[in-house]
Amino acid sequence: MAKTLDQFEAEQSEQVKELKSQLLEKDRILETYKKEHGRLQVFFDSLLPLVSAMEPVPIVYKPDSKTSNVEIESVFQSNDWHIGEVQDADEIERINAFNYKIATDRVVGLGHRINRVIDRSRNSYVIKNGVLICNGDMISGDIHNELERTNEFPVPVQVVKAAELFSQHVIALAQNFNHFRVEYITADNHSRLTKKPQAKEQGINSFNYLVAILAEKILSRQINVEFNIHTEPQKVVDVYGRKYLVMHGHQIRGWAGIPWYGVERKASKESQSRLSMIMDEPDRLENLGFHKIIAAHLHTPIDTLYYSVCGSLSGTNAYDRENGRYSPPSQGMWFVSAKHGEFGRIDFSL
Repeated sequence: MAKTLDQFEAEQSEQVKELKSQLLEKDRILETYKKEHGRLQVFFDSLLPLVSAMEPVPIVYKPDSKTSNVEIESVFQSNDWHIGEVQDADEIERINAFNYKIATDRVVGLGHRINRVIDRSRNSYVIKNGVLICNGDMISGDIHNELERTNEFPVPVQVVKAAELFSQHVIALAQNFNHFRVEYITADNHSRLTKKPQAKEQGINSFNYLVAILAEKILSRQINVEFNIHTEPQKVVDVYGRKYLVMHGHQIRGWAGIPWYGVERKASKESQSRLSMIMDEPDRLENLGFHKIIAAHLHTPIDTLYYSVCGSLSGTNAYDRENGRYSPPSQGMWFVSAKHGEFGRIDFSL
């Protein structure tokens, strides 16, 4: 039986009311987000003036005219420091222990070891400049209930301590170079402010963004340090003509170990999609093309032709042991030659 005009109008009226209700709810959610987003930015802006820049440290690097004329650049990775996390050694058969004191000792020791490698390498190469890639997860955060209960100190303290320790590490390395560049990726996993990782604005809606801007302010008087903050989920970074696609790595799907299929799939999809964009817009080759993916997140060193993953400062924890994984603390470095590309990778066991 056909509907009358009155019946049809009544149904439409109900649908319109429902749609209006849904739109109002979306507007309310959006307005709340804008308020929270603005409040976060106000917090960042109000905190930054309270941070003092570190006194500049003298540069000890002196060019040696007697060395080879082959110039290379050094590349270092800092990631998965998880400042604030605590791991009791007795809980995991004394395989590993971790807290802020241990983290500090490992970072200081790593700086000394890196500088010794650089000094020895200068017997064969000219090494004027260095690049430090930070791939995130510098704090433990409160993304899991167990972290909220077991962290050594609350997130605001984690942020400050991570920024201070990272700045000290940069200075320890930078004073041994003519020019030292920091490429800091803010989008990560443990620093996020949402229950699940978000896609849009994940590099700003993150405590790691705050770590980055605090560290940048602390290092602002060190004249040979260039500090670049990237809020994109991933960014192509140039090192002596070699293009690295830098990301944290939480975009790679895996579980408790090295997800070979996941990493290979990520490298393949990025290569295919970027090639398609470059074919459509060849002038974007400089910003889209890459030789290799540089990531973190998996806590285990991997190095292949198309991707490298750095280990973690924190090392094996209870979650790793529960899933049968052993992952010693480590951080990586390597060299880049304009002619021969990448070589000499070292994964420092800490």
